[in-house]
Amino acid sequence: MSTPVKRPDATPAVPAAPATPLEPVPVVRPFGWTLIVAAGIGVVLATWLIYGTGADGMWAGYRDGFAATVVLVCAMGLNTSLPKRPLLGIVALAGILLILFAVFLDDPTTVFVSELVGGASMLAGAILYGAGDR
Repeated sequence: MSTPVKRPDATPAVPAAPATPLEPVPVVRPFGWTLIVAAGIGVVLATWLIYGTGADGMWAGYRDGFAATVVLVCAMGLNTSLPKRPLLGIVALAGILLILFAVFLDDPTTVFVSELVGGASMLAGAILYGAGDR
């Protein structure tokens, strides 16, 4: 009879690798940040370049320029050690506010389109940035 081969007790049959936790996709967060910055810059440029000089364009430029400036400051804050969630909340709130301005205020078509596209882009960027955080 053959003698059974004994394996030392300290050697496992299958080497155990440490379980690695799932990490977020590394592209989602930077793309969300880029979308936030592009939307903020786009709305600021729209207020300077394509809004009319009448009362409608003037007041739309004030409110949209203020919202876009706040969004750009929050986007710069996302690259610091400040807490990210409140800044993302402000960006998302500004995006929703611009969408509501576009839908419910009676403004010229250029203002409507820039508010709608800028607000949707800010909101999508905040969602993408937050999704890359998990």
